[in-house]
Amino acid sequence: MNKSFALKDMFPIIKEQLDSGGSATFAIHGTSMLPMLKDRKDSVRIIKPKEQPKKYDIIFYRRKDGSFILHRIVKVKKGGYICRGDNQILNEFPVTEDMVIGVVEAYTRNNEWISVNSKRQYFYSRFKVNTILFLRTKRYLEAIINKLFGKGAKK
Repeated sequence: MNKSFALKDMFPIIKEQLDSGGSATFAIHGTSMLPMLKDRKDSVRIIKPKEQPKKYDIIFYRRKDGSFILHRIVKVKKGGYICRGDNQILNEFPVTEDMVIGVVEAYTRNNEWISVNSKRQYFYSRFKVNTILFLRTKRYLEAIINKLFGKGAKK
């Protein structure tokens, strides 16, 4: 039997598991990390970082408002991390060290675990971070087209 629990309710258990050197696994919810992670289909395994997270790592953190986020580090700055979902065009800063709960070690795709340290992920993460200008341009053009011809067009 599968049961669903809210992350906020499971957080004390997740934190205890990570603090004791273990890992935590849960299904992801949301579209910010598409196409790598699919909403309610894929799961991630997180661990406590053994060293300071670095550019291209995917971190699991908690915002000041209490929401839990899984995003990629796109830059490390003195005041914290600049993070962004692979399917997003806006950065979030600062994500400070005290907000970080863990880092993604692996994720599932078609019920198979894939390490974020694989060669495939090495190239994918760099592509997603370093081609953001293309995604921003695409979203801008889509918005113009939708405004002219689609949902936002005046009749």
